[in-house]
Amino acid sequence: MRPNLARIPGDRDAVAQAVLARAPRPVDPGFLASLDPPTALALGRYGVRLATTALRERSVALLRRSLLATGLGRCLRDDDDRDVMVGLALPWVVAQQLGASPATEFAAVADDLPDGHVAGLLRRFGARQDITLAAFGWEVVTTADGPDFSPLY
Repeated sequence: MRPNLARIPGDRDAVAQAVLARAPRPVDPGFLASLDPPTALALGRYGVRLATTALRERSVALLRRSLLATGLGRCLRDDDDRDVMVGLALPWVVAQQLGASPATEFAAVADDLPDGHVAGLLRRFGARQDITLAAFGWEVVTTADGPDFSPLY
């Protein structure tokens, strides 16, 4: 399986970046209502790709941006929590590798999301202590450009 940055298209990263640039803090329901389903996909892809960039650049700010993109994308889609958690394992591990507290980082982003299911999921997942890449179907791979994540299956 190819690593995330090679596997996940980045052709709509500019859309996700524009959404994040204009998103109010905290995000309100009116702002979410202004976003369409294709934007959710762009945000989700950007969030996963940015987790790798955060690891490579050793940037907690990029990690938070990754989580915000992922959270906003999930607010717009009704995905199974198990699928969401598979993706959240990446920023959880990145936070830990950067020496940051996953619980603190996830809670900070949850505070910027509308109260509800996704914000609660981020808080609960960030507070977990049992997260490993392998348990969620991931591995770190070394590429010519630096570390990346790849699905095990």
